[in-house]
Amino acid sequence: MKTFTSHFLQLLLVGVCFYTVASYGQKKTPTDYLRYLDSAEVYVLERPELAERYLDSIPEPLQTNIEGHIACYYRAKGLINGKKNELAQLYQNYLLAIKHAETEENYDVAGMASLELFYNIYIVKEDSTAFKYLEDAKTYYTKGNNAHGLVEVMQMPAYMALYNKEYAKSNKLILEHLDEYKSIKDDGYYYLYALFMLTANYALLDDLDKAHYYFSQLKALKSDSTIPTSLLDLHMATLSIDFGLAHFRKAHMDSTLVYLQKAGEYRQAMSKSDIRNYFGLYVDYYDATDNLESKIAYVDSLRHFEELLLNKNIDASLHINKALIRSESQLLRETKKKQLNRVLLAVLSCVLLGLAIYFIVYRKRIKQMVLEFTNRKKEFSYLKSNHEKLKAKMYGLEEYISDIKKEIKLISNNDDIEAQRQQIKELYKNIHLNSSTLITKGKSHLELISDLNVEFFTKMEALYPQLNHSEVILCYYLFTGFKNKEIAAFLNVSSRSIESKRYRISKKMNLQEESVTLIEHLNLVFKDLKKPEN
Repeated sequence: MKTFTSHFLQLLLVGVCFYTVASYGQKKTPTDYLRYLDSAEVYVLERPELAERYLDSIPEPLQTNIEGHIACYYRAKGLINGKKNELAQLYQNYLLAIKHAETEENYDVAGMASLELFYNIYIVKEDSTAFKYLEDAKTYYTKGNNAHGLVEVMQMPAYMALYNKEYAKSNKLILEHLDEYKSIKDDGYYYLYALFMLTANYALLDDLDKAHYYFSQLKALKSDSTIPTSLLDLHMATLSIDFGLAHFRKAHMDSTLVYLQKAGEYRQAMSKSDIRNYFGLYVDYYDATDNLESKIAYVDSLRHFEELLLNKNIDASLHINKALIRSESQLLRETKKKQLNRVLLAVLSCVLLGLAIYFIVYRKRIKQMVLEFTNRKKEFSYLKSNHEKLKAKMYGLEEYISDIKKEIKLISNNDDIEAQRQQIKELYKNIHLNSSTLITKGKSHLELISDLNVEFFTKMEALYPQLNHSEVILCYYLFTGFKNKEIAAFLNVSSRSIESKRYRISKKMNLQEESVTLIEHLNLVFKDLKKPEN
């Protein structure tokens, strides 16, 4: 009897182990599906097809698998629809995003979805009912205390009027809130943009006196530390070209040339559209002054510029395609792995079922004994494990904290930045996993950051004084290699809040016109911090 029991228990234990492994490989938890959602949001703007694959990997019902994040799911769907020009699906998914955002009280998502509906309905369909969604965005941002979102809502009608060449209307909308834009001291961008639209509107209306009045106020913002120099130069370049066009329309050729030369001083800050207008105005100027040789030179320059843009777009498309191929291969491997796990699970289930039936029918008494023994062993292991955990918490906390401080000092003395970044990441994960015992009484891991890479923070403050402390901290996390979700866990905020901050930082650093992400820009700017390889 003992021999049979021993062999059976061994066989049963092996089967349970295989069943556990197979179940772990097959079954996904809500945390796994939230990772899919995070990945989709990372790729949604640059690689919408890959983002859609991640979203499609989240099964129904959404209420169970991504509870509390359904609004973000439909927002990502809407962004993908926008990239693919699927307008009907776009409206539907943004409406669903608003519906679930109200239930989840995610007012940032509700405000963003409302603004997207306003933009698409007004621009694409030219329907005045779009302004209802603009009011909804204002309501949601108010509930969420999102001050910057409210400012964006406030400036949207003026931008739309400028887009529709309703320059006087655009001016009226801006002037109604100009003092409010000026009062935003932590970010001068909104006042800068208001002055920019006023100057552009009056220049396009050929009212050069008023255009110069607001232009002088805009130039005075050069001393505003919250506005990056590159951002100010960008608007200066655009307005110099606008003034040149205004004088050209009046046939003031000397003044046209003066403003073209001024625009040339900001050549490096020009956007793509500015460069086109700049070259185009030179072509028109030399055509009007019968300077054929110079006209041909600028026609060639414009053609060369367009060829460069075309080649750049082709290279970017090839890069995206390669990334998609790699991602598709990875997803295919995961699919095959799931199928294999299903087969293994089915085989093991049949084996275990047969063994269970045999044991129930012929060895009922042995089963009772095994169950009693197993239950007692589990109870003993549980009590022992909890006892050891309590002892470790009682006697090991001070020693653990001491070890962490020593490790921080060792990391801060490491000159190899790449190695340091990896060590920092592992340290943060260690602290996060032990946060229930380490981070108490308001103690935060943010207090440890300045000991790890002082040079990074010093250079960031010198290059980007317009960023506040929390934004510099976020840049440091991104430079170190953390993802949105990990940063949100460390800062005890939502992933949506991290995404919003990343957008604001990119806007302050004037990355909209560049074909690089915030992380790529940080790696490029701080490449000199990396220790050369021997």
